[in-house]
Amino acid sequence: MDGTVESKPAPAGDLRELNEKHDILYVSPTHGIETKTAAIAKDGSIDAESAEITADTTLDTPLQLVTKTLDTSDDPTERIYTFRAFVLGLGLSAFGAVLGEIFYFKPQTVNVSIVFLIMIAYCLGEATVLIPRWGPVGRFLNPGPFTRKEHVFVVIMASSAATCALGTEQLAAQSLYYGHQPNAASAIFMLFSSQCIGYGLLGGIRKAFIYPTKFVWPSQLPNAALFQSMHLNKELAKKRLRIFWCICLAVMVWEIVPQWMFPLTTGISIFCLANQNSAFFTRLFGGANGNEGMGFLSWCMDWQYIGEKEFTLPMSTLVNQLIGYIGCIALTVGAYYSNLWDAKKFPFMAQHLFTSNGTLYDQTQILGPDNEVDPAALHAYGLPRFATSKALSLLLKNMGITAAVVHVLLWNWHDVKFIFTPFRPSALKQNIKKVGTWHHSSFWKSFTSDADIPRKEYPGTEGDPHYAAMRAYKEVPSIWYLSILAISILIGLICCYQQKTGLPWWAFLLAVLLAWILTVMFACMYGIVGFYYQPTSAVQMIGAYMVPRRPVANMMFTLYGSNALIQAIQMLGDLKLAQYAKLPPRATFLAQILGTCAGAVFNWVMMNSIVDNRRDILLSVQGTNIWSGQNVQTYNAQAVAWGGAANEIFGRHGTYWMVPMGLFFGIFAPMPFWIGHKYFPQLKLNYFNTFIICTWLGWLSVGINSSLLAYFVFGFFAQGYLRRYQPVLFAKWNNIIAAAIAGGCSLIIFILTFAVAGGSGKARDFPKWWGNNMDGNMDRCKYLNG
Repeated sequence: MDGTVESKPAPAGDLRELNEKHDILYVSPTHGIETKTAAIAKDGSIDAESAEITADTTLDTPLQLVTKTLDTSDDPTERIYTFRAFVLGLGLSAFGAVLGEIFYFKPQTVNVSIVFLIMIAYCLGEATVLIPRWGPVGRFLNPGPFTRKEHVFVVIMASSAATCALGTEQLAAQSLYYGHQPNAASAIFMLFSSQCIGYGLLGGIRKAFIYPTKFVWPSQLPNAALFQSMHLNKELAKKRLRIFWCICLAVMVWEIVPQWMFPLTTGISIFCLANQNSAFFTRLFGGANGNEGMGFLSWCMDWQYIGEKEFTLPMSTLVNQLIGYIGCIALTVGAYYSNLWDAKKFPFMAQHLFTSNGTLYDQTQILGPDNEVDPAALHAYGLPRFATSKALSLLLKNMGITAAVVHVLLWNWHDVKFIFTPFRPSALKQNIKKVGTWHHSSFWKSFTSDADIPRKEYPGTEGDPHYAAMRAYKEVPSIWYLSILAISILIGLICCYQQKTGLPWWAFLLAVLLAWILTVMFACMYGIVGFYYQPTSAVQMIGAYMVPRRPVANMMFTLYGSNALIQAIQMLGDLKLAQYAKLPPRATFLAQILGTCAGAVFNWVMMNSIVDNRRDILLSVQGTNIWSGQNVQTYNAQAVAWGGAANEIFGRHGTYWMVPMGLFFGIFAPMPFWIGHKYFPQLKLNYFNTFIICTWLGWLSVGINSSLLAYFVFGFFAQGYLRRYQPVLFAKWNNIIAAAIAGGCSLIIFILTFAVAGGSGKARDFPKWWGNNMDGNMDRCKYLNG
């Protein structure tokens, strides 16, 4: 036997077993996969991604977009729950979780690419097909061709784990700044609780964000297209994989250069090379090290920091980002040299807190028992201050938070208004009456009967073949999600008191309620327009006024009030991807829970290793071009500022009173463009997104910024030239190239972290030479943070 099997129709008995195994409600008479009309390239290959796309194709509506660019067929009998699927899913979950935690402690936060996970899962899955199918063991290890549903199941599990558990941020802050952290059991259960609570928050109303066609979830479209290109045409997939691995290996080899041998290539600044003694040049043109400068006109050759997102972001998003980027440079440099908030007393860029004379703020001087701020000690030691670039960033990103909400209400109200129908007085009255019948079986049936009957027609799904195909599968009962919510809340409350955080139970529950409100708004926005920003500073501000003078309590409030939003949006995105790929909801649920819990454990293990071995670097203002504590520094600094002295620092008479006012200013940011477009539509003002612009106005306050020029150059080339003038080339290779870049970076960074960067012990630096300036900035700009 050659290890491959011929696909044959399943006998009736076997089909019944498959139906029960895959949670299938019914199988349509034509349940086999129907290959849609395909585009034939010059080499004779069939390109499923280019199918039905011609010069006359219109994609004006969400329904046209998801039906003309994605395959709509389904085979409910495809295998999902195989041994190899669980092994690959858990293995990649471990890999993704470790990699995600490593990336979290980088000078520029990088996320693990789901496109890379799709590619690596496919390669490993296809490799298992080579296992000889000899006897029961062979058939157990290799049940046949690697199916699309197995593939999606593995990727959803791995991507759920690769989303770094933000609870590790709090644990790292407690270890670095408070000299202790909870015991292993308490820490891991806290991570389980904070990671899973987001699933429970929106699980009960997930249908409103997933079923309607108008919720396209744009970020999932390239992933769904990539799945279909791999499984609808195996020969084409092999051809693309060859290109993928060639680019992936080339990137892996190249990344050794900027990451270890020749760090100058992280940011080549002609201006700094010409004048290495100018502080102004460092602040404006420098950017190869963390917290060095704006990186204006620097050219980065390190794909870890350039990333691959620019290849897939819409042109309008890139334009809005560019507007914010240029504005950020002007505002930040202008604020510093105009000495706004005594800017020149502090570093140009930093996430630490400082005293009024510019020295590092020792927070232990103001903390009393149980890590609560002592007002007398605070008055004696003085109030903490921010670097002006950091304070300005907080102000502008606060504007972005409310601008996002108003943008959705102005431009997308007709798309989201039905979500708020249950909160009308008449609807609330009916729901209260329903709760009064809790002792009747009809009440409990409303939570448990989701799986008993096929999905009914849902508002906004008319004519959607993706939704129609998913009606063949049993839904996840709402009680499952509600149970996760209840268990997560209970564990979270226990951890609050066991860890002595100082957060009272009522504040914890209000944090969960706040998370639900924010998640509803931002899920609407992300599902329709494809972007969101985590409103951490707003949550910290609310927590500060509820539980004042308790920094650790503020951290816990922020963890449950903000982190849940990320997990809920991740859950909804996975569910929409599952709908496009026809993965049953129960399989998606299982993959998400397994991946999230496995990832939390590996996040915790890796976080401890990095904190123990890189402590001094994580506590330094600038860090290195490999490691940085900028995320933890920001989290702790804002917890101390908001949680310890919010009224004195951000109140009416405080130095930074403008920062919380950003939430008020942001309300008005989208209005001029909306009014202008209403009366002058020919100006195309609807392309201006004030949420993106405001967010990017505060984008450059941290990290390595030399990558932005290359980011925009490659983004405009892909979206502005290839997509417009070479659409077939763009459809064939854009996602593959993006995946290869992400894959090459992920693999080599993982290897270098443990081989030379000191991820688990002593670092092995490359010998010092002109291109490896370990005593200063890598780009040879004047060093200012020493």
